[in-house]
Amino acid sequence: MEDSKRIRKKTIPSTFQNIEKWETNRRTFLRGALIAGALTQITAFTSCSKQLREGNEILTAEQSTILFDVLNIFFPDDGNGPSIEEINAFGYIMWVLQDTLNRKTSENDYIIEGIDWANETAEEIYFTPFVELDQKQKEALVGKFTELNWGKNWSSVLITLICEAVLLDPLYGGNTNEVGWEWLNHTPGFPRPTEELRYERIMEKQMKIVI
Repeated sequence: MEDSKRIRKKTIPSTFQNIEKWETNRRTFLRGALIAGALTQITAFTSCSKQLREGNEILTAEQSTILFDVLNIFFPDDGNGPSIEEINAFGYIMWVLQDTLNRKTSENDYIIEGIDWANETAEEIYFTPFVELDQKQKEALVGKFTELNWGKNWSSVLITLICEAVLLDPLYGGNTNEVGWEWLNHTPGFPRPTEELRYERIMEKQMKIVI
């Protein structure tokens, strides 16, 4: 049972107190992104996602490895669909973590804190850092922390972001080569987003109008 110190530390931000409401808001945001061509700026940030996993300005190499391993457990490469690497889920989530226009700092901090909590749980149960566990231990650990309050919410957040990486237009950085659409036999709607409708360009135009 978690002691008072861990209960105090593993606090779920108000944004995620109602995970169903948050997921609904994310779907609303995505619909807007599909119309406005938002998120295009993630392309440069995700172009070297393998290098990002070795450590970057947002996550340490250890945190990156934990996140990547957890994503692979939630969305395993079992031959029944595209892999986490094929849909570039890690790169997409890395962009999400540095998005300050559409997300609160507490939301991104929560994702990062969850990575550290997963590592702490590994230390508590196996007396070993997450990255040193074998695959079966990692899978068992993920199953264990998803029974905890913070783990349920944190897992839901990551799974929602994985789904976004599967479904978004490749212009947004996920769904590389339309592999997610091909897997789901999905025909995208038209018109497709273009470079002219990049989110930051829309924001620049709005700022000019305000000024």
